[in-house]
Amino acid sequence: MIIRPCRYCLPILVLGFATAPAEPARAQEPIPNYQQVISANPFGLLLEFFNAEYERALGESSTGGFGGSTFSSSGEHYVNADVFYRYYPGEGAFRGWAFGGKAGITHVSDSGTYFGFGFDVNHSWLMGRKENFYVGVGFGLKRLFGLDDNALDEDGDELLDFIPTIRIVNVGFAF
Repeated sequence: MIIRPCRYCLPILVLGFATAPAEPARAQEPIPNYQQVISANPFGLLLEFFNAEYERALGESSTGGFGGSTFSSSGEHYVNADVFYRYYPGEGAFRGWAFGGKAGITHVSDSGTYFGFGFDVNHSWLMGRKENFYVGVGFGLKRLFGLDDNALDEDGDELLDFIPTIRIVNVGFAF
C-alpha cells in the first residue's frame, strides 16, 4: 500500500495558521490588585512646583497616604505636608474618581507654619501591559488655621485662609 500525501493538507495548514489568533483565547483576566502607589509630578520641576505622594490601599475602594509639595516664586516659598484618605466609589483603589480629606501643615516663607485640613477630588488611571503605570490628577482646597484675621505677607498683601492643593499630573508606579 502506498501512502500519498493529501493535496489539500498543505493549504489547510497554511490557512489554519494564518487565521489563528496571535495569542491563545483566555478568560477575562482579573484586574491586578495592587496595594501601593508612589508618584510625583515631573512637570512641576519646570514650573518650580513639585509634589510627591505615597498611597496605600486600606480596603477594596479606599486608600490612605501622605504627600508633600513645594512651590517657589518671586522669593516666596511654600512647603506643604499632608496625610490623606481617599474613597474610590467606582472601580476600586487607584482607579477612577476619588474623593478625599487631608490634614497637615503648611509653611509659608516669612509668614509662619500653620495647621490645616481640606478636601480634594482626584482621578487616577492604571495603564500599561501590567496595569502598574499610574497617572493621577486632582484638585482640592485646604483651610489654614492660626492666621491672624489681618495677617499680611512681606509685600503687604493679606494672607489667604484657604489655599488650593493641585496635583497637575502625578506619574508613578503601583506595586
